Amino acid sequence: MYSWDNGVQQGVPFTPQVGSITYTVTGIDANGCENSDQVVVTVNALPPISAGADQAICAGESVTLSGSGGVTYTWNNGVTDGVSFMPSSTMIYTLTGTDSNGCINADQVNVVVNALPNVNAGSNVVACENDNIILTASGANTYSWSGGVQNGQSFFPPVGTTIYTVSGTTAQGCVGQDQLTVTINPAPLVTFTIDQTLGCTPFTSTLTNTTPNSSNCVWQITNGFVSSNCSSVSVEFLQGGCFDVTLTTTVNGCTGTFTAPNFVCAEETPNASIAAVPNTVTTMDSEVQFINNTIGADNYVWDFGDNTSESQEFEPSHIYPTEEEEAYNVMMIASSPLGCVDTAYTFVQVIEELIYYVPNSFTPDGDIFNQTWQPIFTSGFDPYDFTVLVFNRWGEIVWESHDHNEAWDGGYGTGQNYQMCQDGTYTWRIEFKTRVNDERKVITGHVSLIR
Repeated sequence: MYSWDNGVQQGVPFTPQVGSITYTVTGIDANGCENSDQVVVTVNALPPISAGADQAICAGESVTLSGSGGVTYTWNNGVTDGVSFMPSSTMIYTLTGTDSNGCINADQVNVVVNALPNVNAGSNVVACENDNIILTASGANTYSWSGGVQNGQSFFPPVGTTIYTVSGTTAQGCVGQDQLTVTINPAPLVTFTIDQTLGCTPFTSTLTNTTPNSSNCVWQITNGFVSSNCSSVSVEFLQGGCFDVTLTTTVNGCTGTFTAPNFVCAEETPNASIAAVPNTVTTMDSEVQFINNTIGADNYVWDFGDNTSESQEFEPSHIYPTEEEEAYNVMMIASSPLGCVDTAYTFVQVIEELIYYVPNSFTPDGDIFNQTWQPIFTSGFDPYDFTVLVFNRWGEIVWESHDHNEAWDGGYGTGQNYQMCQDGTYTWRIEFKTRVNDERKVITGHVSLIR
């Protein structure tokens, strides 16, 4: 039988300690004889093989695994020590290392492959100039846009088509990207024309939309006019003033507005009004002063109706011809600064002055002086409606005439009974009609007959 020292049992495996140890065995045969021998067991330490620290990468990135602590290395899963490769998924890699003594040890490293974020930039955008645009991405934790855009904050893109790229980063630092297109259509250049910008009320003007391919039109004028006609509109201006014209229209889905301030000016037609003071004058004094009550004019042309020169005074005076009675039609044309015109009329009547003279005595004594008595009527009366009567002191008619050209010689009676009146005072009565207004007048007085 055999007996080992250091606790070794014959034929039983054991793990010796690192280092060189001498083990002694004593053998005894059947005769009880024994002998001994020794063996030196040298145990080398395992190499400190290290696969390195665990790693976390993003999908699509490369990683390099390098072992240490040995002389040669072998990796599983086809990895070559110190050579980069691109893992497809999270995996534990095992390294086997051998030192110069041929001792082998192993280690493992965990390589975590984080998925890239599924970043969504959103749908493409079509908008109009000066529209407020907000781009908001999803699928990651933080975002960075091209063009200085801030995620979720409004901005004004330029006119035209722009591609915006967003990079989204996860909490693990993995980055994904997406793009969208922002198309900004220009605001339409709204234009229109008008056939008449100035006029006298009431007048009608036609506005024409000259904006190409326009729709959804709205005309607004500050006189209260509103229309949705996209072609031409006719506007009637009934009140004076200057008015703004605004056209709002849509082209390619974009709305534009243009306002022309004080684009149409309407001037109210003057209200012409005149009067003649007096409107009836005589041949003795035919001057008339004209009164101007016109509103809304600054220019005046007077036609006095007697073929004399016109006047442009505000309130002229005029002297009419005195040769005969006449009625004159006076016309005044009033015009505004824009040439708006109104006409006013009045009449002036020139009549004869009532002029007469009745002598208060006469001397029918046969000489050549003052032989008859005759009322002298020169103007202003109707010669066909005239009566003169002379009465004696008893009220008897001694002379009567209906002809203003006839004179009394101081006698009375007819035929052979005609005789001269005595000296004395006689009463006369004259009835006649005026020419100015057909007024019937009666005047009386006394005349002295002296022989």
